[in-house]
Amino acid sequence: MAEDFLGYGGRLDEEFVHAENKSIKTEPFEKFEVRAAFEKPELLDGLVRLKTAMGEAAFEKYINPLENINISGNSLLILAGAEKLRTALVSRWLPVIKAAFNVVNVRVVGGGRGGVDAY
Repeated sequence: MAEDFLGYGGRLDEEFVHAENKSIKTEPFEKFEVRAAFEKPELLDGLVRLKTAMGEAAFEKYINPLENINISGNSLLILAGAEKLRTALVSRWLPVIKAAFNVVNVRVVGGGRGGVDAY
């Protein structure tokens, strides 16, 4: 039984099998900054202020991997996708995010990738 789980060269020799669905396509992940320029131009001013406040390296590490940001009035919703990223944003960058987007409430949701890393 144990031999069923042995791989060669450190890798398992399994392939993902899925049903063919011509209406679903995959695209490479683009940085949030790039996507926001096309999809959410209302966020650009806040993103520029945030990038200046955080610095280039931190912005690249914590903001560009985000899945989505929505703003409504004085509230901001961030979909981080990974629980580690959510924790870093909440624990370290929350006041900076509030100031950059001029909002009072920020909610950061993690575990968006199918819930695999949630909680």
